[in-house]
Amino acid sequence: MKNIFLVGGILAILFNSLIGLIVTKYPPFNWLLADVSIFITAGLIYALYTKYLENAFKSVFTFLFVISGLVRYVLCLFTKSEMENNWLIIILAGLFVLEALIFVFGLALRNK
Repeated sequence: MKNIFLVGGILAILFNSLIGLIVTKYPPFNWLLADVSIFITAGLIYALYTKYLENAFKSVFTFLFVISGLVRYVLCLFTKSEMENNWLIIILAGLFVLEALIFVFGLALRNK
């Protein structure tokens, strides 16, 4: 199961990169930011399935990570290319920190 998410993430990155190369209205900043977002989501889900969590944690966390990954991807499409005063990048970083905290919370609950 874990390889499906890894292969799916790689295919999504390749597809997004191909779209970025073909579509001229897709800015390189947004394209690379979306690739990083897909990579983070696929990496978190892969790490989730390599750790020994209960099946309930895996299914709920996978759902949460996929939904937040889709939200991050959509936000990446509309982000301005300037780093200064860019609220969408702050929201993207906040979502990543929230995902990491949820992952650590699941690992902490596993150890109890």
